[in-house]
Amino acid sequence: MIIENQRCFGKEIANSTLHQSKEIGIIVEKHKKPFSIIPKVFAMSLDDKENKLFRRESEKFQIEIETEKSKDVKNPQNVELYSNEILQHLLIEENKYTINQYMTPEQQPDINIKMRAILVDWLIDVHAKFELKDETLYITISLIDRYLALAQVTRMRLQLVGVAALFIACKYEEIYPPALKDFVYITDNAYVKSDVLEMEGLMLQALNFNICNPTAYQFLQKYSTNLDPKDKALAQYILELALVEYKFIIYKPSQIVQSVIFLVNKIRTPTYKTPNENQLKPCAKELCTLLQTADLSSLQAVRKKFNASKFFEVSRIKVEKTNK
Repeated sequence: MIIENQRCFGKEIANSTLHQSKEIGIIVEKHKKPFSIIPKVFAMSLDDKENKLFRRESEKFQIEIETEKSKDVKNPQNVELYSNEILQHLLIEENKYTINQYMTPEQQPDINIKMRAILVDWLIDVHAKFELKDETLYITISLIDRYLALAQVTRMRLQLVGVAALFIACKYEEIYPPALKDFVYITDNAYVKSDVLEMEGLMLQALNFNICNPTAYQFLQKYSTNLDPKDKALAQYILELALVEYKFIIYKPSQIVQSVIFLVNKIRTPTYKTPNENQLKPCAKELCTLLQTADLSSLQAVRKKFNASKFFEVSRIKVEKTNK
């Protein structure tokens, strides 16, 4: 039984708008310039300090995008010097963690594809409420699928598998992971602490303590360097829609990401071509259908998440259906 959590996690951030307004007021008074919106053509004649006061919203937006690009380039964790070697290593490693289709009456007689989709959708919502790192979510879903491919699970314990997977991923990725009691709370106390710890042990033993397998998010970071922030958010949105769908486990993470990048470029530029287009088309078509029908699904956690301004509200994008 998966119950949506209504608790709001995290500390509220004090509204600093008033403080910023006061600071602006001080600057205006100091330079004795009226605070007003003037046409860009006139603003160009002002010096740099005045431009900072009268910059239009569109200009601010462009600066934010350029800043994000600059951060990506300067991020030492990207280790550009070894980028190609890291990518090749990930491509080799992902072959060791292929997942066989496990949702069969023989292997999983008590759960089905719909139950898995509900679990993943709920975890995406929990992940957003906890404000966890992106990679934590992808490791969580990977741990669930890998474990279900090895061990038979009843429907009463499926949510426990999801919670334990998130618990493991948090301890692996997060600097300050949520406390064990919080994981019990999000299940509406359907389980106790000992249940989560027991399932954690069973999962780690079954997976031989191999937690860090290549995920789609890692490949997204490698393959999306040429995308602007909005297109990258769209790519991540499509990728998380695919997390909910069991049918995408037949594809390797790198193949899904390449198909997502191809689809995003195709949406923006219909004439876009790539050398391996024929290999990517089958997966890209399924992803496109998923994107086109996302608003019709009863599971809306991903669309709700990517409707936020920090993701440029990409879940509002409509892709028209074509016969191609």
